[in-house]
Amino acid sequence: MRKWAALVILGMAMFIIVIDTTIMNVSISSLVADLGTSVGGVQAAIAVYALVMASFMLVGGKLGGIAGVKRTFIAGVACCGVGTAIASFSQNLGTLIVGWSVIEGLGSALMMPNIQTLLRANYEGRERAYAYGVISAVAAVGMAVGPIAGGLLTTYASWRWAFRLEVLVVILVLLLHGRLQRDPRPATRPAFDYAGALVSILGWAGIVLGTLLIGEYGLLGAKKPLVIGGWEIAPLGLSAAPFIIGVGVLLVVGLFRWERWQEERNRGGLFKPSLFGTPGLSSGFAVRFVNLFITAAFMFTYPLLLQLTFAYSAIETGLALVPFSIAVLVFAVGGARLSARFSAKRIIQAGFLAAIAGLVLMELTIRPGLAPSDLASGTVFGAGLGLIASQILNLVFSSVDARDTPEATGLNGTFEQLGNAMGVALVGVIMLSSLFSMVQKGVEESAAIPPEEKQAVSAALETGVELMSDQQLQQLLAEAGAGEALQAEIHSVYTRARTNAFRAGVAFLVFVSVAGLLLTTGLAHRKLVREGQPGN
Repeated sequence: MRKWAALVILGMAMFIIVIDTTIMNVSISSLVADLGTSVGGVQAAIAVYALVMASFMLVGGKLGGIAGVKRTFIAGVACCGVGTAIASFSQNLGTLIVGWSVIEGLGSALMMPNIQTLLRANYEGRERAYAYGVISAVAAVGMAVGPIAGGLLTTYASWRWAFRLEVLVVILVLLLHGRLQRDPRPATRPAFDYAGALVSILGWAGIVLGTLLIGEYGLLGAKKPLVIGGWEIAPLGLSAAPFIIGVGVLLVVGLFRWERWQEERNRGGLFKPSLFGTPGLSSGFAVRFVNLFITAAFMFTYPLLLQLTFAYSAIETGLALVPFSIAVLVFAVGGARLSARFSAKRIIQAGFLAAIAGLVLMELTIRPGLAPSDLASGTVFGAGLGLIASQILNLVFSSVDARDTPEATGLNGTFEQLGNAMGVALVGVIMLSSLFSMVQKGVEESAAIPPEEKQAVSAALETGVELMSDQQLQQLLAEAGAGEALQAEIHSVYTRARTNAFRAGVAFLVFVSVAGLLLTTGLAHRKLVREGQPGN
C-alpha cells in the first residue's frame, strides 16, 4: 500500500485543481446573492482563474527544476490552501478573486506540471502506465463530479463549504507529503529566466484572455466595444478579442526566439525550444490540446443541454453525468492495462474513434422531442476520452529525458489550459451564431408573426440572442408585453433554433475530434510497457 501512497496524494491534488471550476459553475446564483455581485462578476472570477493558471504554468514547471519538484509542488498545495480559505470567508467579489482566482490559481499552476514529474519519479513500467491512467481519469471525473458536489453543497449548506472541504484535503496532502520521493540535490542550481517568464506570462495571458472575450465581444465584428478607463475599443467596428489574441501570439513568438537564443548560449532559459524536435513530442502536445479542448467543450455543452432543454437542476445534471464519469474512469484504468499489448498510439486512435462515434450519435439524436435517455451516447464519448487519457500523458513525457520533464510538463500544462479555454469559448461562439441565424430565419419565415411584429423582434435580435430555458424565454416575452399567440410562435421558433444550436456545437466537436485523430499520426509508435516488464 505504501508504494501507492504517492498516487493517492497526487490524485487528491489533481482533484482539487479540476473540481473548482465545475463547482463554481453550478453555484453562480448563490455567489451573486451572497457577494452582492452579478453573473458577469462571477464569470470574471472564473475567467481570471483560468488566466492565471495558463499564464504561470511554464513558470511552475521551471521552478520545479530549480527549487525542486517536490518543494514546488508542496508550495503550490500550501498556496491553494491559503487561497481556498480566503475564498471560503470572502464577503465580496474582490476578495473571492484574490483568494480563489489569483492565489489558488497560482498554486494550481505550481502543482499541475509537477504532478506529472512526480508520477514519473515515483513509478516505472506497468505501475507508471497505471498511475498516469488513474490521474487522467481523476481529472476527467472531477469535471463531472463537480456539478454534483456543488449542487449538493449549495442546496443543502453553502457554496463556502466546497472551499472549506478543499482546505481539509489540502491539510491531508500536506500531512502525507512525506510519502513522496525527496528532491535530489543538484550539482549546480540553474538560473531563473526572469525576462522569459515575464514575456511568457503576458503572451499566454493575452491568448487566453482574448479567447475568453470572444463570447462577450465577438469573434470578428464587435458585439460591443471593450471599455477600458472610459476608452471604447472597437477598431473599425471589429471585436477587440482577436487583437488581444494577436498581441499574445506575437509575444509567444518572441518568447520562443528569446528562449532559442538562451539555449544556443547555454543559458538557463524558461524551456528548451529544441525539445519540440523530440520525435512525437509536438504531436503529443497537439493531441493533448485537442483532448482537453473537446473535453472542456463537452462539459460545457452537455450540462447546458440538459438544463435548458429539460430544466434539470444542478443535482440532476450532475447525476446525469455519472454514466459518462464511470465510462471515463473504467476505460482510463482499463486502457492503461492494455499498454503491454498495444502501442499507445493505437490505443489513443481507438479512443478518438470512439469519441467521434459518440459525438456523431449524439448529433444525430438531438432533435425536437428529444428525451434525456436519448443522450446515452455521451457514455461512448466518455469511453473514448478514457482510452485517450490512459496513454497520452505517459507517451508525451516518456519521449523526453528525465532531466527535461519539468520543462515538458510546463509546456504541456500550458497547452492543456489553452485547450480548456478555447474549447469552452469557441463552442459557445458556434452555438450562439447558429442560434442567432436560426431564430432570425424562423422569424422571417413565420406566417403567424405579423410584419410589424417581425420588425420589432428583428430589432431585439440585433442587440444579441442568448441560450436560455423555456421559463426564461416566457418571462422575457411576458415582460416585453407580447400576446399569447406571439409568445407561442416565438417560443416554437426559439426552441427549434436552440436544438439546432446544440447540434451545431456537437457537430463542431466532431470536426475537432477528427482533427485530433489526424494529429495522432505524428505520435511515436511504441508500447509504453514491454511484455513481461515488472512494475519496478
